[in-house]
Amino acid sequence: MYEDILFIVAMFILFWDALGLINRWFNLKKHGFSISPGVMMWRTKRGLNFIRRVGKAKDFWRFYGDFAVVAGIALMVFVFINLVLNLMVLLTQPTAAVAGVQLVLPGLVPGLTPVAWIIAIATVLLVHEFAHGFLLSSQGLRIKSVGGMLVVAIPGAFVEPDEKQLSKAPILKRLRMYAAGAFSNVLFALLCLLIIVLLIVPKPGAYVYAVAKNYPADNSGIAPGMRIYSIGGVEINTPEDFERFMSLTKPGENVRLVTSAGEMVVTLAQHPGVEGRGYLGVALISAFSRWNFVNPLFVLWTAMSELMGGNVFHPFVFEALVPWVVIDILKWIFVLNIGIGLFNLMPAVPLDGGYILRGILEKVVSEERAVQITRALSIVVLFIILANFLPYLW
Repeated sequence: MYEDILFIVAMFILFWDALGLINRWFNLKKHGFSISPGVMMWRTKRGLNFIRRVGKAKDFWRFYGDFAVVAGIALMVFVFINLVLNLMVLLTQPTAAVAGVQLVLPGLVPGLTPVAWIIAIATVLLVHEFAHGFLLSSQGLRIKSVGGMLVVAIPGAFVEPDEKQLSKAPILKRLRMYAAGAFSNVLFALLCLLIIVLLIVPKPGAYVYAVAKNYPADNSGIAPGMRIYSIGGVEINTPEDFERFMSLTKPGENVRLVTSAGEMVVTLAQHPGVEGRGYLGVALISAFSRWNFVNPLFVLWTAMSELMGGNVFHPFVFEALVPWVVIDILKWIFVLNIGIGLFNLMPAVPLDGGYILRGILEKVVSEERAVQITRALSIVVLFIILANFLPYLW
């Protein structure tokens, strides 16, 4: 893990050194680029006419913005509480804690390829910034430019408003604009998840996901992807069926397995973690019902599981109506949009959630006081974010 991170850091240092030389030789400022140590920005007016045309549906976008504000505030509270609870687990049960925040880069996240990452990040940026732009335009707020940016290793995009005009705009107009970006990412993620669910068909039964080396399953030729129909005469439909049977077995016991590769008799070994219990040496998975994805908490669990390498959408347990590469890209679009969208709602400046909080505070205190409170809370939130990141380095 540390070696991977050091390698990536070294690559980015070389990238910024090379970029500085290119800027010096070719004067990239003439092409709309501004480059400073660790920050590159590109501004253009291309795309502004498109934003203005779409923004003409003023009633729709104002309704959308109002809904985004309500949903954004609710999600902000939800994400903040979850990170606080995760921090409490980290402080009280360090060995059981998992990272509430982590880097999402190819090589660091299991199964995330560079191509899938580039496509997913592109959708995150486009959906987020165009949503900001549509809300600015529909509410009569000026847009100076659009563009892209890179801050150290984090890509970004922006719709640049007239800051003076925006700061003087009514609070509700500002809240709509800030909430629309992250809310649109979450909404787009759910749309991608719906498409995935429509394109996959769950397979019945339980399948071998992994095989432990030098244990009975490995020695008997059991391989990932095999379906386990029964063991010891007990029908196996889920991993839980298998675990219930295995909990009653003993080391040295002979059991008959019926698999998609045929029948076999296997002598169980001693379980490495439970004295006196038999062990076959396999991990099983089975498909989740598509109805599970109606549950918002299950949707969030799915995103977190994929980030941790859980592989909820696995070809062992789902049939796909399209090539699996399409499902894989849609999966990462879903995961990155919902993950980054929710993170962006954290109540800390410069995240959108921080500006939403500031706007809410301006309803009850002065603008100056609202800024002070938001800055103070941003420091607290930064500490919570960094603390939630620590288990990722363990």
